[in-house]
Amino acid sequence: LIVSPQADKAGTINNKADGTGPYKLAQYKSGEFVLEQKNPDYWGKSAGPDEIKWTWSSEPSVMNMALQSGQVDIINPVPPQFAGMLKNNPGVQLKQSPGAAVFWIDLNTQSKALSDVRVRQALNFATDQQALVKAVMFGYAQPANSPLAPVDANYDKALHDYPYDVQKAKDLLKAAGYADGFAMSIAVQAPDARTAQVLQGMWSKIGVKLSVRQMESGVWAKAAFADAKEKAAQGTDAVLASWSSGLYGSDLQLRPLYHSSSFAPGGANLGFFSDKRTDELIDSAASTLDDAQRKALYFQAQQRISGLAPQVLLYYQDDLYATRKNISGVTMQPGGQIVVRDAVKK
Repeated sequence: LIVSPQADKAGTINNKADGTGPYKLAQYKSGEFVLEQKNPDYWGKSAGPDEIKWTWSSEPSVMNMALQSGQVDIINPVPPQFAGMLKNNPGVQLKQSPGAAVFWIDLNTQSKALSDVRVRQALNFATDQQALVKAVMFGYAQPANSPLAPVDANYDKALHDYPYDVQKAKDLLKAAGYADGFAMSIAVQAPDARTAQVLQGMWSKIGVKLSVRQMESGVWAKAAFADAKEKAAQGTDAVLASWSSGLYGSDLQLRPLYHSSSFAPGGANLGFFSDKRTDELIDSAASTLDDAQRKALYFQAQQRISGLAPQVLLYYQDDLYATRKNISGVTMQPGGQIVVRDAVKK
């Protein structure tokens, strides 16, 4: 997707609509709705409605009821806890497809215990991903084995370093000098609190006492993107996070999260993971034009990151959206971007 060079140069691209798409901006009320109208000068073909109104809600239950009652035609994303209910509603169509969002626990590699790779590996072995997907995502997710999602062309499906193994986790902690476990804290947003609580129970089996600090999104962002000194002062050992680069390439998934140049607060390397070889692999892959060679480099990068375990991988969330039964022509791109250009209401 290409943006307007003029708007980019003028510096207005973030707050003024300037595009060539099938719809144009008619009205925008921050935090409430966006109203779009069909663009009569659109260069292509569009079978969509004359007008589209996007409304916003922070309450999953409100979205669910609005669709079921017919107040809205489409909701995205569908909260997993309501997916089963919508699936059984004859007036609704639930759409499910593999997603690009990777959920993981970013471990602060500068915290005392977590600076030891054996401790980080132990937490991975102590995480029952299948049980987590069932308990938290109601089955609408897949256990994660790589920092890249399966929809990525360079995803390594053979990677499987951490099958659930409590004894292996205990042995690693003992070898690292933490036979009796240790205490750590995690910063989470309210929607992710349940995930952290399930992990709290799992990790207690190996003696790890996980303190869950639930935060409002703005406060969480400040804590998550704090620099190493501030994280140490706050005692933030881990952050529950997610990242989706959609179909925009492996570099956009790996560089912001695992390259040494991406330390928070400037980047999204929230745990300050630094490995020269990983940096080299990411940089080499980004500058390699041959598809096969680039894929091989990304495979090596995934394997390197997995082995050094700067995170605890959790799951890949499925893309879920739902429409009323009388709506057709809606599609979704991996990563959760819904396309309504050709939507038809019967």
